[in-house]
Amino acid sequence: MDDQKIIALFWERSETALTEFEKSHKRLCITAANEITGNPHDAEECFSDTCMALWNSIPPQKPESLRAYALRICKNFALNLVKAKSRQKRSAVLVELDECISASIPDMEPQAIGALIDAFMETLPKREAIIFVRRYNCSQPVKDIAAAVGMTENQVSKILQKVRRKLQKHLEKEGIRV
Repeated sequence: MDDQKIIALFWERSETALTEFEKSHKRLCITAANEITGNPHDAEECFSDTCMALWNSIPPQKPESLRAYALRICKNFALNLVKAKSRQKRSAVLVELDECISASIPDMEPQAIGALIDAFMETLPKREAIIFVRRYNCSQPVKDIAAAVGMTENQVSKILQKVRRKLQKHLEKEGIRV
């Protein structure tokens, strides 16, 4: 069935619209979402969300190209999902730093915090600095860091623990109560 007939079915609020949309556009939407998310399950979720969004937006919208309209919606869902997962992963990584960062740091100016961290980074041996940056700036998993630096995951974890203790001592030395 062509797109204009499917749009007409949406306007009639016929559930056949969703069935016909799925027959003609599911593979395209899932492929596009999978390219963004890298996860077939997430791509399926984006497609389901796209179907719901189409049902809720047509009417009043009457897109000229259902294909383009649906792809835009599906890609936006995929991008939002990737952003949300990235935020969650980053938050989980930063929880590790809680033990060495006090509640008073958020009251400081961002430039001051940056200067403290920069000064601390200069005190670290190169390998420790690389591992620290990969973990806490790039949010890389310990497994990936270990592979990149040619160490075991256990060795990387121990180095991260040691560096967090060093950061805590550095902050205390700078007058920040931890």
